[in-house]
Amino acid sequence: MSQNIAEVFSNFSQKLSRFNKSPDAVRVPSPEKVRNGYIEEKLRERGEKLRSSVVSTYKVFRAPFEALGEQSDRAASIDKDEQNLLKAYNLFKSCMDIDKENQDEIGATHIRNVEIHSPLAEKASYTQGGQFIYLLCWLHFEQNCQEFFPFFKEIESHNVLCFSRAETFQFSDSHEKEIFELVKAEFYS
Repeated sequence: MSQNIAEVFSNFSQKLSRFNKSPDAVRVPSPEKVRNGYIEEKLRERGEKLRSSVVSTYKVFRAPFEALGEQSDRAASIDKDEQNLLKAYNLFKSCMDIDKENQDEIGATHIRNVEIHSPLAEKASYTQGGQFIYLLCWLHFEQNCQEFFPFFKEIESHNVLCFSRAETFQFSDSHEKEIFELVKAEFYS
């Protein structure tokens, strides 16, 4: 009986081998592979949509008049916002430079907090709408202002523009970091 089982198994193996070598053999993927392939495709589609959206949005912030036209009110508004952010950055950096120059040996006298009131803090598209990351990218990459990162902080029910040293800065959410990395890869790599 054991020979019969061995023969049956051997015959089956030979037939299976011939079947696998046949050009007519049909391979059916496992349900898990089908599901994983579907998920991978959806993730690729999501990634491509995000990349496309980030690239087109950042093009507007990178060169607003070129992207929207010389007469565009929106381009003028973005340009003004960029200049306001650059002024705030330079003001903050000046305070930090003065603080560094004037600290005594033990560092007892120093600037503790700098609150910058900016018209940017009054715009919901920046404080809540997710557009501020594009201004941050413009400042960081186009203006080469890389020592500090800007962010908004709510103090006594109003938003204030703050800055954090680059080495200690953390994005408020992973989506902003993803946008920053996409802008870096698409425009500056």
